[in-house]
This record gives sequence, C-alpha cells and structure tokens, in this order.
Amino acid sequence: MDRVVTTFVETYDQPQTLLIVYYTGHAIHYQSAGRLEFLPSSEPSAAGGTSTNGQINWYKTEKFLCSDEVDGDVLAILDTTYAINGDIRHVSNEESDSNHKDQGTARRFQLISSCERPAPGSGSLTRALIDGLKELWERDENSGYSTQDLHQCIEINPIRSGISSKMWSLLSNKRHIFLTPIAQPKNDGAVLEQQRRRPGQGYLKLGFALKDPSLNKDQIDRLASILWSSLDVQSIGLSGIDWLGFERGG
Repeated sequence: MDRVVTTFVETYDQPQTLLIVYYTGHAIHYQSAGRLEFLPSSEPSAAGGTSTNGQINWYKTEKFLCSDEVDGDVLAILDTTYAINGDIRHVSNEESDSNHKDQGTARRFQLISSCERPAPGSGSLTRALIDGLKELWERDENSGYSTQDLHQCIEINPIRSGISSKMWSLLSNKRHIFLTPIAQPKNDGAVLEQQRRRPGQGYLKLGFALKDPSLNKDQIDRLASILWSSLDVQSIGLSGIDWLGFERGG
C-alpha cells in the first residue's frame, strides 16, 4: 500500500491537481490503538490485528497524504464500516467554517465516509455517490460543484433516506474542494491524439460495411483481436489498433 500510494503521488501530484482516493470494502477500528484497518474479507481470521493477514492501516496512508510530501488537494471517499470513527485530527464539516475566505492558498484534504455499517448495492455509499454525481451533472453539465454540494446531494435525496455520510476536513484549510467536469475532445481531436501517440509515420484507415446498425463491446474486442492475430505485424510495421467510432448507414 505504501508503495502504491507513493507511486500514485509521484506520478500525478502537482500543486494544482486533485488526488482522489476511493475505497470500498471491509474494515475494523481498534479504538485503543487508534487504527482503522482495511481488511481483505469479513472473516474473523482476517482481523487478527497483524499485517501478515493483509490488513492496511488507513491512518498511516492518511498521515502521508496530509504531509508536506504532497502538493495537491486530496479527496478521500471511504465506503466501509467504522470509517466514521476518525481520529483526533479529523474536523467534521459541521464543526468548521468551510467557506471562510481567509485561509490562504494552503492545500485541502477532505474525506467523505459512511456513518453506518454500509450495505452492498443500492444501500451503499457508493450507490449514493454515483446517483449524486449524476444528479449534479444533469443540473448543468458545463458547470462545477463543491464537495459540500455533493455531500448534501447524498444526504438530502429522499430516495436515499437510509444513506448517511460524514464529511471531514483533515488540514487547516477548511474550504470545500470544487469539482468540474473534464472537457471531452471532439472526434477529430480524438483521432489526432491517437495519431500522436503512435511512433509510426503513417495511419491507415479501413472501413467495414456491416449488416447490423451497431456493435457491442464483445464484438469490437473480438474484431480487434482477429485483425491483430491475422496480420503479419512485423512485415506491416503495425504498432496498434484504435477504435475511433461507429457510423450508422443511411
């Protein structure tokens, strides 16, 4: 876990970036030791309190993400039992003035976690998160929203009345993180981007006339596999096959 998180930070961390850490699964909280551990299963044998059985100490990871080793903002989402317990550094959203303007340019670290023992499927925080993100995007797909908007959307929706969550601020800057949609490139831009990725000097375009108006993912994967395996890759100098889209016939 240490290695994975360190590599993740080294690869993506910049002062203006947002690092998102999401976990759904089993956990146990040792109150006396002040440890929230992620577990590989719910079996008692996996909760022996030692790292040999695959436990991960979340507070150790959290401490690293709070440290000066990280430059960007962090948003952590924990859909797991006992995540609400927190430790002494956690300041809940209700206990802080998260919209205060005089907090400088210090980076932010917010955590959204389950309040109850989460149920799988429709009763989970993950399901509420997906529905909340979709609802906020459908309001205005071109504008952004804050983590507070997302948290309120999860809490208020009557369909999800059984879902309860908590939002924490883990650093001195209590202002909410603002989320914006990623701009989707047009098809022409996507094609050019695919061309730029290839080391070759040419880009061959083929057209296939099909009897059906569409292809599903399995059909696309099978077609690409057949093309790749049937071509003499070395003699042609083929370095990749891209799926660029599907055009319906008139």
